[in-house]
Amino acid sequence: MDGFIVFVLFVAAWVGHACVWVSLLNNLYGRPLSKKFLKRWRLFTGVVIVAFPAILASPLLTFEFGGQYASLWFIAGFWTGAVVGYTVLCLLIGGLVFPAITVARLRRKMPDCVASVTRTRDLWPELGAQLIGDGHFAQAARLPGNGIFRVDFTNLTLLLRELPPEWDGLTLLVLSDLHFHGTPSRLFFDTIMGELASGPVPDLVCLLGDYVDTDTHHAWIVPILGRLTATEAKLAILGNHDVYHNPDRVRAELATAGYTVIGNTWREVTIRGVRCVVVGHEGPWFASEPDLTAAPRDTFRLALSHTPDNLDWATANDIRLMLCGHVHGGQIRLPGIGSIFVPSVYGRRYDTGVFEKSGTVMAVSRGLSGKEPLRFRCNPQVLRITLRRVV
Repeated sequence: MDGFIVFVLFVAAWVGHACVWVSLLNNLYGRPLSKKFLKRWRLFTGVVIVAFPAILASPLLTFEFGGQYASLWFIAGFWTGAVVGYTVLCLLIGGLVFPAITVARLRRKMPDCVASVTRTRDLWPELGAQLIGDGHFAQAARLPGNGIFRVDFTNLTLLLRELPPEWDGLTLLVLSDLHFHGTPSRLFFDTIMGELASGPVPDLVCLLGDYVDTDTHHAWIVPILGRLTATEAKLAILGNHDVYHNPDRVRAELATAGYTVIGNTWREVTIRGVRCVVVGHEGPWFASEPDLTAAPRDTFRLALSHTPDNLDWATANDIRLMLCGHVHGGQIRLPGIGSIFVPSVYGRRYDTGVFEKSGTVMAVSRGLSGKEPLRFRCNPQVLRITLRRVV
């Protein structure tokens, strides 16, 4: 029994150790750091997590070495104390904090403003290997359980206060994180857009960034995204992956496809005869926060933000509805635990779904694709949002 208890404590400490390093990794991925640094840090994080048993054993090795040199005894003692302290911290995190957060996430209720219905379409039985294409890590698409071709079409109804009466029933088609690079293939996106184009025409089409992951796939933007239509406006912003692949060309292609590319600023737009302020937030990668000093305050404010990390900015600037992507729902979600790696300074807090804070409602899409074609228990997503007025 004592051996079993020791094993359980060891596993809990290892989980806590992983939580510490994954939390740091998530935070760094939410910041405007270089792609090269982040790749190396992700590899380093994996090595550190796997090396936890060696870290626990290191005081024994340190004392064995220090015993030969009296001057190193102090260093050996300090290192042993640090390892013991860190292990206790990891044990607390893995044994108490992580389970408590997981339970709280499982018990989290959707805000009262939300009603949701999802229909899943699995394209693999229809189209098979034609969907794989020739992109990064293409063969990962064949892994058992990989859901990159199982697309969730989610219909959200959001009940919003201060919604103009004319906007009751306004529909928004929201797409994020297409990550064109070859896998999924062009056929995947053509099929999805074909279904959307043949369905009800939304009032707004909103694109939330991350369109290309190579310097050659800009050519997909117009023929794929140009098929979508809207009765009022087609709006777009850029994401962090677009920074590395000629963002000016991405903006130009989106404009050619009929989108108003808002950028990191605001525009006054008329929708159903009502003035509103539409804000684009591409930070922290393209520029600082949008300056809304001159924006009218007597109108509804809608924001397109690539990342949900901008929620506090939204609440401070009277944004009533903010649409976000970027975090992909974590892409890999474990049963009972949910997401692990989420590129956000808040970690897993805003990985997918609808959140409400201080009068701001935020809808976070899981996106349609990713640079790594891996999705487990986290299907790609198309959002169709219907706004309803609460009197």
